[in-house]
Amino acid sequence: MNESKTSTRTTAETQSSAAVVSVCCGARLHFGLLDTAAPFGGVGVMIDQPATEITVSQAPRFSCDGHQSDRVLAIARRLQHSMRWSDLPCCRVTIIEQPSAHSGFGSGTQLSLAVAETLAAFCDVRLPQETLALEIADRGKRSAVGVHGYFHGGLIYEDASSDSTEAPEFGQLNPIHRRIELPESWRVVLMIPRSSAPPMHGQDEQTQFDHLAAGDPQRQARLREMLSTELLPAAHSHDFPAFANAVQRYNHESGLLFVSSQGGPYNGAEVASLVASLTQSGAVGVGQSSWGPGIFAWCDSLDSAQSLCEFVETHWQDQLSNLMIASVRNTARSIHHSTSTSS
Repeated sequence: MNESKTSTRTTAETQSSAAVVSVCCGARLHFGLLDTAAPFGGVGVMIDQPATEITVSQAPRFSCDGHQSDRVLAIARRLQHSMRWSDLPCCRVTIIEQPSAHSGFGSGTQLSLAVAETLAAFCDVRLPQETLALEIADRGKRSAVGVHGYFHGGLIYEDASSDSTEAPEFGQLNPIHRRIELPESWRVVLMIPRSSAPPMHGQDEQTQFDHLAAGDPQRQARLREMLSTELLPAAHSHDFPAFANAVQRYNHESGLLFVSSQGGPYNGAEVASLVASLTQSGAVGVGQSSWGPGIFAWCDSLDSAQSLCEFVETHWQDQLSNLMIASVRNTARSIHHSTSTSS
């Protein structure tokens, strides 16, 4: 049953027949923004690791344990306010799996969207995806790559509409300009340096953007040209060498928008050094995801990804806190309803 925003029914009356609702989603690699000011724009791709999994189950009252309980409670309260409920939903939110925060893989957006959608589904509430993202999850107000990726998967290029360079109205997501499914055989090697510059997030991130000047128009033009003539055509044609080269060049060029905050195209000396070492050793499609410190390198197969991991472990194992292989996720998050609480 659809729930309208004018509902004043209690939460006990709004719960669905499902005893458990679960959502599982992947992570977001961000290749870089097009500008430091609205409408920003940018490109990235969804991957299957590190994963996030949330369950919501029946309970006498609302509860969530763990270090993300404040975030989860805030999302639940926004849903309660949006639906004009008198109480929070009677359920328990359990975070089954989540990646380390502030590594550059969009974990905050994926977690918030998963919690928002799972709570809404548990309460049998159907809201537009944009409402879930902006109003309930409180995400997507700068970069929309992770939001669109959560709902659609694949490579996402988001920007202002193709016939306008104006920013969307306040409270709107940048639309998807182009979505491309990449070959399932491609892999990404993910690395997180053990030592790196402090991660940028929350109010610190907003402060950095507040002090950044709008990007150089010539750099913006180069970034859009790279996308339209190199990166997107290579992705569409599944031309791995051209794609990897374009991703690395675009990532470096976009990083130069943030020199005043990062000290260079990458966030700190440790990330810059590892990117340079990987490139000099023959790795391709190397870059920093978002603010980092997460680093990626593209491979055309699982075998080549495993070989790269072995090489990295031999040469830089002591410099890394995490090393993994991810696949492209061309599909949306998965959502499952169960009428039984048994496992």
